[in-house]
Amino acid sequence: MRGQNTEVRSVRDLRVGESAVLAEPDVEGPQRTRLAEMGLRPGETVTVAQRGVGGARVVSVHGSRIAVDARTAGRLRVVHTDAGGAV
Repeated sequence: MRGQNTEVRSVRDLRVGESAVLAEPDVEGPQRTRLAEMGLRPGETVTVAQRGVGGARVVSVHGSRIAVDARTAGRLRVVHTDAGGAV
C-alpha cells in the first residue's frame, strides 16, 4: 500500500527533493505565528530543497525558499502521502 501511506513524520525526515503536506506544527506562540507568516501553515505542500549542517533544512513553499534550523525542522510535522514524493 505504498500509494495509500499517510505516515506522519517531520520535515527533518524528508530527503532533498521530497515533498509532503504540513500537519499541525509542534510549536507555540510567536514561533508558530512567524512560521505561518512565512507560509509554513498546515495544509501547505513543502519540498526540501537543501539539507544543512546539523539537520537544518531549506524548504520550498509557493516558490519561496525558507531556511529552518534542525530543531524547528523536527517540529514541523508532515503527512507524506506517496512514497515517490508526490502529494
